[in-house]
Amino acid sequence: MRNIAIFASGSGTNAENIAKYFAESQRFSVVLIVSNNPLAGVHARADQLGIPSVTFSNKEFADGGEIVKQLAKYYVDWIILAGFLKKIPDTIRFSFPDKIINIHPALLPKHGGKGMYGMRVHETVVSAGDRESGITIHYINENYDEGPIIFQASCPVLPSDTPEDVAAKVHALEYKHYPHVIEETIDKYYSMREFSTICKLVFAIATNDYHLKDDVDVPVKNPFDKQSIEFHLYLKSWIDTVQWHLEDMIRDPDIKPEKALSIKRRIDKLNQERTDIVELIDRHFVYHYKDVQVRPDATINTESPAWAIDRLSILMLKIYHLEQEYMRKDADAQHKQICTEKLSILSAQKKDLSTALNQLLDDIKNGKKHMKVYKQMKMYNDPLFNPVLYKRKK
Repeated sequence: MRNIAIFASGSGTNAENIAKYFAESQRFSVVLIVSNNPLAGVHARADQLGIPSVTFSNKEFADGGEIVKQLAKYYVDWIILAGFLKKIPDTIRFSFPDKIINIHPALLPKHGGKGMYGMRVHETVVSAGDRESGITIHYINENYDEGPIIFQASCPVLPSDTPEDVAAKVHALEYKHYPHVIEETIDKYYSMREFSTICKLVFAIATNDYHLKDDVDVPVKNPFDKQSIEFHLYLKSWIDTVQWHLEDMIRDPDIKPEKALSIKRRIDKLNQERTDIVELIDRHFVYHYKDVQVRPDATINTESPAWAIDRLSILMLKIYHLEQEYMRKDADAQHKQICTEKLSILSAQKKDLSTALNQLLDDIKNGKKHMKVYKQMKMYNDPLFNPVLYKRKK
């Protein structure tokens, strides 16, 4: 079940239409209505539909932290904006990456931006002499009405049309298209079988599971079948997360030498376990693609798929912890700005690395690349090859 929260500022007709569309669904559920206006009509509609509704102040929306906690309480997966007039703060955007959808009552990029909502948009369309208008359903980003477009539908604007006439036509498009586009978009998100998508979903689960206790000594409870690739991805991410926090701990200026040495040896052990899992994941690909006819002109890649997955796991951890840093209660504006800049860079790197991983696997599947396991053979952990270790035996 995918849980949806709808954000609305006004009467809530779109919110009601969406909620009714999903009312009998076995896969989607509207679990919460969120508003910035305690007097908005959407609250009465939510009551009639039996959906909880909450109001947050402008200050709470500017920070976003309390809203994220409320969304977590209802296990919200997706946020749908339906006539919501506040800009979504970074705290919420970072907590729901690529999972916040908005609808705008015009054909973007025309007639968008700050202050362009409701009747103002339709008045601008008429005064501009446009011969068509419509709706744009899009993901949000840090700017008003500039996120990637998902869907558009248009309607004619006649010379005799008033702004109210245009509004009626646009509203009809909203009611007709918004619910099914939401459904199709969410379905597409979860049906994507690119391997990087699977990795990112499993990594997110593992990272969130670890931080329920946030304790490096809590034993791992892997929810996936031992024979599945997801099992090893989860374990890989768990090890990376534990190691991340051990690296924090060992940098304590007041740490006792004995404690530091103990942590260092534990990090070394985890590094070896991490390497073993990476090689195991590569062996999965060797088996998976064993029947591929490798082309005579096939090339060798600079890194194997599993080592790209290793980098993706670390990258996801960086993004998670930077988001936590951004949401720190004592974080000032400068700290948040630094976090925002770093997160922007990391998000671009995540997109590029995901694309590169998918392309590499596609090339292997089509025989354009050789699939090989590259063993690290770390010598310092092996008593046969580390002179400090084998000399102790003499």
